[in-house]
This record gives sequence, structure tokens and C-alpha cells, in this order.
Amino acid sequence: MNKNQEPELEQVSALARRYFRSTAFQIEREPSGVSTYVYRIAANGGIFYLRVLPEQNMSFAPEVLVHRLLLQKGVQVPEVLHFEPVHEELGLSVMLVREIPGVHAGQVTSQASYERVMENAGSQLALVHGIPVDGFGWIRRGRNEDGAVLRGENRSADEHLLEFLEDDVQFLSEKLFSKAEGSIIRRVMERGLPLMGRHEPRLVHGDFDDSHIFQDNGTYTGIIDFGEIQGSSPLYDLGHFKLHDGQRYKGFPALCEGYRSVVPLTAWDQLEIDLWAVWIGVRRLGIVARRSPHAGYVHHLLSRVRELLDVVSRQL
Repeated sequence: MNKNQEPELEQVSALARRYFRSTAFQIEREPSGVSTYVYRIAANGGIFYLRVLPEQNMSFAPEVLVHRLLLQKGVQVPEVLHFEPVHEELGLSVMLVREIPGVHAGQVTSQASYERVMENAGSQLALVHGIPVDGFGWIRRGRNEDGAVLRGENRSADEHLLEFLEDDVQFLSEKLFSKAEGSIIRRVMERGLPLMGRHEPRLVHGDFDDSHIFQDNGTYTGIIDFGEIQGSSPLYDLGHFKLHDGQRYKGFPALCEGYRSVVPLTAWDQLEIDLWAVWIGVRRLGIVARRSPHAGYVHHLLSRVRELLDVVSRQL
């Protein structure tokens, strides 16, 4: 989908003046905003983030609904202060949120602190997964969505799981994996799909790793960035985290411990988590390796998928 040109800083400043009813603020573009234009605003003694969707005919309405539902459940997520489905001048959807204090969990100073933060995050993640979604895959964000129901793009789990799988495996078998590894991936996914599709679709964060878990001096403060929300198995996010775990600290066992304090995890669930980690790794490699085949992230994913594939193939 084509993106609109990034708004001029003066246009964003005009929005801030209206929202804060003041000119006493500082504003800067956040370089981390890729899929969404993000601006950091210091005003009224606090920090706020203004987000602008780049695509016309798209709306923040589903994301606003997610924030509201999660806050009602006691999940520590940013509070939405202002939302416009279509800003008149920009022609784009905008949303202003309050900052979650602290920095991402990877910046803690010890393994013990990291595990404490992950355990708290795990119990909150289980609450996120309590929200039902109508359908699987990316949450629909079109302006025609009423903002009252979360709807996925696919009607069935298989439709979502199989959409890119064969193309990704074929590409990776030619570029990164051996033919034998490609065959193992196909066999594992074929046998694992019934397990991965056994749940009714639930809300998942979609990009759940420690960069989106915040802490302040080792104390968990919340989860940020629901720009990748999907309808999927509730174990999707745990698979995503496991795939990315260990880049600085190991946190998956502590995350599961917190999760289990709210929702039990069986041996079948643990197998499904590994299957999701493999599936997500293959999908990410299928995207990233086409653009930057020698990137460090590609090497990390390749190593983790091979490790997990070895574990899963022994169980199926």
C-alpha cells in the first residue's frame, strides 16, 4: 500500500498546539517510527507520542479500541488522549498517547532484573490474549471498520498460516537453507498446523519482544506499540518472543512463569509455541532475506530457526 509523504514538522506542531492548547512544548521526530510516523512531544511536564498512519483510507480506530480494552483489563499500555479517524488537513488518521515511563527491558543491568520484568510482562500478556478477534491475521484498519469489533483479514487459521508458507520455504531452500532443511520445514508445518489452528482467534501483539516491554530501574512499567496487532492463537506471541530471546538476556522461562500465573501452559502448548517460533522465523526470513540477505538479523533468525526446527522435528 502506498504511503503518503511524511507530514511537515509545522503541521504536527499545529496539531500539538490544538491538543495541548499551548505553544509551550518541544517536538521531535522519532526515528524508530517506520510503519507509522511517530513524534515525541514534551509538554505540561510529561512526554507524549503523536502517531500518524502513512496510508490513506486507514484508521487507528482498531488500535484505539485495543488500548481501551486492555486498560479495562488492567494491562499497562499507553493511554490514548486524542484520536482522529481522518485529520482534515493531513487526510490521515492520527492518535496521541501518553508515555509509558522507562526504557525497554533490554536495557536492564542484570539477568535477575530482566527475569523479574519478564515475569510481570508474562502475566500481563496472558490478559492481552483474553480479547477475542473475529478472524485471523492482520487486524483490519480500513476507515470503513466501525472501531467496535476487531476483525482479522482471514476467515480461517489455515488460510492465514498457508498464505506465504510455500513461497517462503521455496525461496529459503534456494538461498539460505538446504533442500533437506526445506523438506523438514514442510513436514513439520504440515504435521503442526492442526495444533496451531486449534484455538479461536485471540488478540496478539504481533511483534512481542523485549523492545516493546518497558521497565524503569528494573520495575516493569508496561507494553507498548500495538501497531502489528493480529488475530491468532494466543501462543503466537510466546513463539515470537522465544524466537528473539537471548540477544542480550534469556527471558523466555520467566515470561512463561508469569503467563502460567494467569493461564496454564501444557506440554502441547509448549510444542505449539516452538511451532509458532519456527513459522514466524520462516515468514520473517522470507521477508528480510529478500531485502538484506547478509543482515545480522537474518543470521540470528537462521540460527534460531535451525535450533527450534531440530527440537520440533523430534516431537512430530
